[in-house]
Amino acid sequence: MLHLLKLEWLKIQKHSTTQILLILYVIALPTLLLAGKSFNDLPQEFINRNTFYMFPTVWQYLGYIGNWISFFVFGFIAVMLVTTEYQNRTMRQNIITGLQRREYFLSKVYFILAASLVGTLYYVICGLLFGLAHTETLSAAKMMQNTDLIPRYFLMLLSYMTFGLFIGTVIRKTGVSLFLYLAWAFFLERIVRYSFHQNIFPGKSIHFYPVNAASDLVPFNSPLNRMAEEYLEQNNFSLFLSPTEAVITSALYIAVFLFICYRLIQQRDL
Repeated sequence: MLHLLKLEWLKIQKHSTTQILLILYVIALPTLLLAGKSFNDLPQEFINRNTFYMFPTVWQYLGYIGNWISFFVFGFIAVMLVTTEYQNRTMRQNIITGLQRREYFLSKVYFILAASLVGTLYYVICGLLFGLAHTETLSAAKMMQNTDLIPRYFLMLLSYMTFGLFIGTVIRKTGVSLFLYLAWAFFLERIVRYSFHQNIFPGKSIHFYPVNAASDLVPFNSPLNRMAEEYLEQNNFSLFLSPTEAVITSALYIAVFLFICYRLIQQRDL
């Protein structure tokens, strides 16, 4: 495993776009949360800006910011992880020089697992630093509250990267793959959900789509959203999947996407 991870890291070191994306994640995650300090205090019944940084709510707001950043950063990295190899013929060269197709596939899986773990660790570090610096009365219970978001954050990163890997493996062209990755998330999935699915199977089932399930792992859970969710649930509708539903759905999509990627890598000509 370490050998395959080292091979992927050597490739990443030569890819400036990937390095820029990783630096963007490191800078943007804490910076965008700090931008909340410039907001004027909102009505107390809605939210106070100090809650952005205190335990336990810092995990929610930092996670939501990380949700958006990760969609672009980690998803793009996963797409380019495979498309650049097809375009530069490095996959072909790896196979010729003795790397088995199964090992090539595993090297991608190990990398997205490692990248998701590192991205989650950075989220935890930022959350702890913000929380320790801004929470007046610290307690272990307060610090640990909402930490169930941490494994869900990891699964969210893994979901975006797996989906990006799937798109890149199917399409193989970097530009087209990135466009389709964005188009599916911002337009195509919404069109399918609201223009077709809702008319045929109205109800909560419209939320069980790959990008939506991944984003619902760490949703924006403000007081206003909670009030809206409570009202909608009384009318048999919901804004988000429950954490359990989001975890199970995302895990199933990850397994399906990885299986398809493995089969394509095994069967396609180089």
